[in-house]
Order: sequence, then C-alpha cells, then structure tokens
Amino acid sequence: MKKDLENNFEQRKKCFTCYRPGKFCVCEHLKPISINSKIVILIHPMEAKKEKLGTGRITKASINNSEIIMGIDFTEDRRVNALIADPQYHAMVLYPGDDALNITHATDSDVEILKEKKPLIFVIDGTWPCAKKMMTLSHNINTLPRISFETDRISQFLIKHQPHKLALSTIESVHVLIQDMAKKGVETLNGDEDAMIATFKAMVTKQIEVASDPNTPSYRGKKMDKDREPLIRAKKHRSFILK
Repeated sequence: MKKDLENNFEQRKKCFTCYRPGKFCVCEHLKPISINSKIVILIHPMEAKKEKLGTGRITKASINNSEIIMGIDFTEDRRVNALIADPQYHAMVLYPGDDALNITHATDSDVEILKEKKPLIFVIDGTWPCAKKMMTLSHNINTLPRISFETDRISQFLIKHQPHKLALSTIESVHVLIQDMAKKGVETLNGDEDAMIATFKAMVTKQIEVASDPNTPSYRGKKMDKDREPLIRAKKHRSFILK
C-alpha cells in the first residue's frame, strides 16, 4: 500500500517546465531551439488537461520563440488579435484547405512574403472535431491565410490511435513544417530541431513503460495492436495530413 501511494504521488507531482506528472517528465531530453518564425499554439481546454499525452506543451518547451494560448473562440482574444495586428509578422494558420500555401511544393514567389516579414504561425492543438469548432468560431483565425505541407512520415505517436496512418501529432507537424520552411529558405536550421522528435519519442517510451508496469496504480495491462507497438489508450486524435 505504501509503495502504491508513493508511486501515485510521484505520478501526480507536476513538472512546471513540461507540465507533465513526475514519472512522465521529459525535461532531461529538452534542447530548446530558436527559429525565425513565431509559433503560437492555440490549445483547446480539453487538450490542455491531457498532461500525460498532449504534445502542445512539449512543442512550446522545444521552441524558444513560441507560446500557448488556451481557448475555443479566439475572436475577441486580446493577445491573439495583438499578434495578428503586429506589423512585424505575416500571420498564417497551419490548417488544410484548397487555398492553403503548400510549403512542401511552394515556389520562390510563393514564399517571398515569408522572407519579407517574420512568419507568425498559429497551430491549433485539439482533436479534429475540436479543431474544426475552434476554426469555425474564431473569425480572426479562420480568415487568416493558411499554410500546409505534404509528408509521407508515419506518426510515432504509438500510444494513440490515429484517424489515418499519416496523421501527425502537434509536435511532429511543427517539426515537418519548419523543416520544409528551411528548404525554401524561410528558416535556417542545423539539425538541432530533431531534438523535438527525440523528446517526443522519449515521452512515448515513458508512457508505454509506466502504463505497462503492474506496479503503477493505474495499470490495466497492455492492449496490443497487430500493426503497431503497444497502444495504451485509444482516443480520437487530431491530425495534420496537410495537402
């Protein structure tokens, strides 16, 4: 009983850098990078509560020039509107759409504006139903130019069922985005951005190890998927298959 109480306390003790409970802390793997673009993660309140599984906060901790704003309807959000109105930025939202700038296949003329002004990229963090609601309600966000990418990368989010095999988590999406922006001369990277994925993989590994440990109070046994690694929880998850 005493050991169970100690384990439970360790799990619930929160780290205020990565905002994850004790056993799930990944700060030892964090190596924050600085990029030219500003990344603003618009996180749904439901997603913000998922401290064990959400990747929005790890994305924020991995990029110096980033911040998180929580909400559902950002139409009247003072901080969001101040950022959009800031003349130093060219504001865009990472979201699929027919008119989205596909950065993967963008031409020099397509990205000219992103070289003239600092890119301000809003990233919506929530399940697809939540993300769609946030876009619908937030008139200041849904009227922004959209940016997207194409990738054949398979998500390493092995502890969640994805709606599609090419669906990516928030941190994976941002990683692909800034790498594609670097290929177009919008960002300058030297490989340090890969620390984001190393941290993400460490998070996944920790989650699998803790959830698979019979000594963990919340242990329910491993659920096996015939095509993938052990899946600890099965929930809908947002994706960025951006085309």
